[in-house]
Amino acid sequence: MKSLKYIFSIVPILIFAGAAFASAQTGEKRASAPTVEQTQVAQAEQSKAAPAASEQAKTAEAQASKPLPANLTKEEIDHLVLQKNIDASAVQNANSIRSVLRSALRAIRGFSTATADALEADFFGILVIQYLAAIFVLLITYFLVKYVFGFVFKRLAALSGGDENGFAKVFLENVRMPLDVFAIVLGIYFALVFTVSGEAAVAMFSRAIGIVFWCAVFWLVIIISDSVFGAVANKLGQRSAKSTANLVSFARRVVKVILLLIAVLSVLTNCGVNVNSIMASLGIGGVALAFASQDTIANFFGSVSIIIDRPFIVGDLVKTSSAEGTVDAIGFRSTRIRTANKTVITIPNSVLAKDSVENFSKRNTRKVVQTIGLTYSTTADQMESIMADLRASISEIEGVSRRDGVSAEFCDFADSSLNVEIIYYTSKTDRAFYMATRRKVNLAIMRIVEKHRLSFAFPSTSLYIESDATKK
Repeated sequence: MKSLKYIFSIVPILIFAGAAFASAQTGEKRASAPTVEQTQVAQAEQSKAAPAASEQAKTAEAQASKPLPANLTKEEIDHLVLQKNIDASAVQNANSIRSVLRSALRAIRGFSTATADALEADFFGILVIQYLAAIFVLLITYFLVKYVFGFVFKRLAALSGGDENGFAKVFLENVRMPLDVFAIVLGIYFALVFTVSGEAAVAMFSRAIGIVFWCAVFWLVIIISDSVFGAVANKLGQRSAKSTANLVSFARRVVKVILLLIAVLSVLTNCGVNVNSIMASLGIGGVALAFASQDTIANFFGSVSIIIDRPFIVGDLVKTSSAEGTVDAIGFRSTRIRTANKTVITIPNSVLAKDSVENFSKRNTRKVVQTIGLTYSTTADQMESIMADLRASISEIEGVSRRDGVSAEFCDFADSSLNVEIIYYTSKTDRAFYMATRRKVNLAIMRIVEKHRLSFAFPSTSLYIESDATKK
């Protein structure tokens, strides 16, 4: 609110200084003209004979009839004509708004001539009634922004609940500022219309006000778009809908870029820039730009294919030909993967879209293959008994997937052991659960081997010495 007080304290000074300057610029024209009182009376009399629309039409005709510079192309001429029509329309709108003051003066003169003469007093080329109208508009704007908007937003915040970081309260806080700017810009526009009468000055400040106005509008639209996309992404933030949340986040960035481009073009149009020529030059230079930015375009379409095809999403554990880790972010140009060492590897999306990607997060179970070696003193009956016991015991352990089954098979005669290959699956895939399940299984294997009074083999060498009978 302190910033609003500062704005409303400095704006009237700027308005009246600008109006006085504009009036000084047209002072020579007014010197040869009748007095203000005579002009107002004449206008009151002429208004009965000719409607205000004819005066506005003459103004527009005068604006359009000004000669155009020579040696211009047809497109440039059309652009200049369009700009003149826009300025003429701004002048017509200003005249229509100021006609309210003329009507008010006529009504006041019907009740009190002295009051009407006092309101027609001229200070620095501006009538008293113009000062009063500008001050009244600014006061209305201040009241609207501080009290009306303040009351409405407080009520809406109270209705949204008590969560300070909730969507509704954050949204209202973000929307408040562009709406305030929107109202202030409209107030300044009407205040300037009431105080500035020169056609060039009216056209100039109309364009300036239009630039600020459209900036506030696009600011508001971007905030609303961000809030909507953010709310949808938060709703889809659960693991089951994370892929859709990534697509929403990507669409959010695309929409924001498009809105910013439209805003820039709107501002350039209000500045009088020929946007059509810019678009044409972009079309001509598009070929050169395409050759210069082949990698950027390829990376962009690579990101689009990744988002749509969804071989992985943010948070997935993946392995590529050059990296292995968790996907940190998927951007327009590249994808960031955080490794187990907490370093970040950045891979261009065009490369990643063509590369083979192994997604460990897509598996619903995790396979474990391990081999144990028993000593050669183990008999065949003992081997059959221990394999059956291993299958039954491991399948009963919490964390082992029964749906995928458990395998325990005598697979090999090794150099120093009889090898038994054990295969099972964990029911969850995260590392902590996986390691805890393996620990339980390993302890169970040790108990089973001990139960059958067998021993684990270890690398050993047996040395046999034969005696030579001939030497005896």
